[in-house]
Amino acid sequence: MNSTIDGNNNVVDQDMNIDINMNNNSMGMGQNNMEMMDSQSPIIEPVQERQINRTFVHQVPHVCPIHTRIVNHHIFKHTYCPRYTCCEENVCCNIDQGSCCNFR
Repeated sequence: MNSTIDGNNNVVDQDMNIDINMNNNSMGMGQNNMEMMDSQSPIIEPVQERQINRTFVHQVPHVCPIHTRIVNHHIFKHTYCPRYTCCEENVCCNIDQGSCCNFR
């Protein structure tokens, strides 16, 4: 009994078909051989592994504290505006001719 597997070297694709052809090459066995084939266990093929890659996006919140400091600069520019005022002063002078005693 010969078995042939037609496929692409056991590379697994989703749509791959494997054809198994069983040929009876022994002459004279007759029906005993057919009965023997029916009572045999099924042929177990090697495990074919498929890999599925899945991506999960997880949102992780991060707190980034930002402190803003405002510095106010005050510049005082002094300007001068003259205010004119006026005052008056009286100076008195006495001319003294002597004392009262001089007139005697």
